[in-house]
Amino acid sequence: MLISVVMAVYNGEKYVEEAVRSVLNQTYPHFELIIVNDGSTDRTWEILEAIDDPKVKIIHQDKNHGAASCLNLGIEHAKGDWIAIHDADDISEPNRLEEQALYLQTHPGRIGVSSLIAGRIGKEVVVHNKEVQYYNLILDHGQIINTRLFSCYLCHGTVVFSKKAFYAVGRYNPKYKISYDYDLWLRLFQISPIEKIPKVLYHYRLREDSLGKQDRSKTIAELMAISSQHVYKNQIRRRKRKPVLTIVGSTKGCLFFKRHVGQNFAKKYYIRINTIKDVRKLRIRNRKGKLKAAVLLNNPFINRVYDDLVRRDASWRKKLFKIWNYKY
Repeated sequence: MLISVVMAVYNGEKYVEEAVRSVLNQTYPHFELIIVNDGSTDRTWEILEAIDDPKVKIIHQDKNHGAASCLNLGIEHAKGDWIAIHDADDISEPNRLEEQALYLQTHPGRIGVSSLIAGRIGKEVVVHNKEVQYYNLILDHGQIINTRLFSCYLCHGTVVFSKKAFYAVGRYNPKYKISYDYDLWLRLFQISPIEKIPKVLYHYRLREDSLGKQDRSKTIAELMAISSQHVYKNQIRRRKRKPVLTIVGSTKGCLFFKRHVGQNFAKKYYIRINTIKDVRKLRIRNRKGKLKAAVLLNNPFINRVYDDLVRRDASWRKKLFKIWNYKY
């Protein structure tokens, strides 16, 4: 079972050598490492060119294309039927690939497997951290399905997935610069959820300067767009219904969606709910047969509205989908 480890790197001189070494030190022998240098302007090119190992293939890009595009390129060159993602500033435990290969071999039919993580700040290993604890949640099949639109439970670099499944769902979407992994997971979930080995096999670098943390509102807007597109394509268009997306949230939440996400959809309908009385607007639209599927910009009040509607009539579950919200 050949595993192709794919790594995209941009200006990674500080950590890339350590990341590569952690891959080359794997106890599992049947792997290759494909590194795509995304137009780095620091010493990354020099560091990568100094690697002398037949398992390693390096692809240099003349300019920066973004991580999603680079990962697609790396996977195009992969010889293995299984793809292991590895971020250029993270570290894999020596037995990572061995454990994941064994899991896939003993669980036929699975399209992928992840693992638990430890956090890294410099050389310090961090366990009691909210981000680490978030990624270390182990959810059953039902929980994964129910929370998939507002919870990305997979740490990107921990995942090994089927190359066949990857191409079947359409590869990474370069349109997304931050949450391209979450977009891929949602599409792969249409085939099967990816499970976790309950062991720490990967060390995730906790960095405040990461792209996803530099502008939190931009990150959340991208997550909202991905979740909403998933609802739109799979709940409305798949059923050959009129392609109108209903957005339900507070006044501020709907305004944020309109400004940052709404341009992705040709037809939208906003329902602003700030008080209990406002819920009637949602009920009326449903009674008129115009509510095919709606995204809920979840906040504590909207969550209570959802719980009350579902408790009274379970059919609401098929029409209302809670997604990521910003802060409204």
